[in-house]
Amino acid sequence: MEDSKFRDLEVGHFLTIILHHTTWLIHNKWKKELKKIGLTGERFALIHEISLLGKNANPASLARKSMLEPHAISALLTRMEKDGLIRKSFFEKPKNMVRVELTQKGEELRELAWQITPILNEFWENCLTSDELKLLFDLLAKLNTHNLPSIYGHNKTPHNFIPKYDQETHKIVKFYVKS
Repeated sequence: MEDSKFRDLEVGHFLTIILHHTTWLIHNKWKKELKKIGLTGERFALIHEISLLGKNANPASLARKSMLEPHAISALLTRMEKDGLIRKSFFEKPKNMVRVELTQKGEELRELAWQITPILNEFWENCLTSDELKLLFDLLAKLNTHNLPSIYGHNKTPHNFIPKYDQETHKIVKFYVKS
C-alpha cells in the first residue's frame, strides 16, 4: 500500500497536530499537579472563572467565558456542589437566576492550585526566549479571537489578557486578566 500521500501534510493539518501535541504535553503536566490536590483541569477552570466573575458568577456567564459546553458546565457545577466546592443560590433580581460562589473548601483548593501554577512556567521558560513567548502569545491570541465566533457564534466572550513585564529585563512575567 502506498502511504506517501499521507506524509505530505497541509499546513493547517500540520499546525493542528503540533498544537494538539503541545497542548497534550502541557495539559498532562498540569493534570498531574492538580491531581495531587484533588482537582481536575475542568474544575480548576471553573473555580478560576468563578473567582474572576465574583458576585456575577452564574452558569450562563461561565458558559460565555469558558471553552466548556453549557451542559458540561452544568454537570460539573452539580458535582462540585455535591463535593462542597461551590454553593448555588438565587440572585435577588432576577430571582430565577442562579448565582454560583465558592465555598470555603473551594477557596482553599483555589489557593492550593494557585500555589502550584508556577510549575507551568518551566514548560515555556526552559525552551522559549522572552521574545518568542511574546510572539507565541500574540499569535495564539489572534487565532483565538479570529476563530472563536466562527466556532461558537457570539456565545463566547474571550477574556482580554494583558502581558505584564519586568521593568528591568522587559520579560513577560505575568498576564493580567481584564474582564
